[in-house]
Amino acid sequence: MELICSRPHKQIYRRGGDKIKLFSAEAHPADVLEEALNVELAQEAGLPVPPLHEVTKIDGQWAILQDFIEGETLQWHMEQDPARLAEWLALFVAVQTRVHAAQAPRLRRQKDQLHRGISASGLDATTRYELHIRLDAMPAHLKVCHGDFVPSNVLLRGGEAWIIDWAHVTQGNASADAANTYLSLLRQGGEPLAAAYLAQYCEQSDTARQYLQKWVPIIAAAHLSYCPPQERSFFLGFCGGIV
Repeated sequence: MELICSRPHKQIYRRGGDKIKLFSAEAHPADVLEEALNVELAQEAGLPVPPLHEVTKIDGQWAILQDFIEGETLQWHMEQDPARLAEWLALFVAVQTRVHAAQAPRLRRQKDQLHRGISASGLDATTRYELHIRLDAMPAHLKVCHGDFVPSNVLLRGGEAWIIDWAHVTQGNASADAANTYLSLLRQGGEPLAAAYLAQYCEQSDTARQYLQKWVPIIAAAHLSYCPPQERSFFLGFCGGIV
């Protein structure tokens, strides 16, 4: 197998025409099986997902096997051809809005997941209460929300986009998903990229910027329940002033 990339809890390999996501020995079987189910549900919803072949074990570690898609990520294109950044962002948002146009009724509910994240955020009780109240007041939709929609999770092959990494997908509010992308781009790429994304998303989806920004503290608080310690201060910065 050819190692493609390595992350703290998983490695991605290529073996012939297959992509193998090999999970660490500590991976919970339920999480692996849920991710495989997410892939199938997203594909059933008509989204461009590399087809799933099987869930198996390799040397005692859980693995998900899918088609290997030849191509480069949008992240790579943005870095290699920054003069076309506006074009790449427009394509990125077009793919995301395509995801949001789909429905998959068997996916877990976004609000349930966000409430759990807020409860486990480590924030003080008053702030958690206000965040729970704000989340309850937000419109409940049933749109497919990728949960980690960033340029490195969109592959381009011959002008066709494929979406990978469906571990965090839910059904819920598209603006919450966009707020999550905004925070990811702000943390990884800085303010200019995040601001350009926000403007492009609001234009393509006809969403008010003020409405989308109401989701930012909620999403940031949910991240606090699982983010690495070195990222905690970043997300805490968006949780102030709630009360």
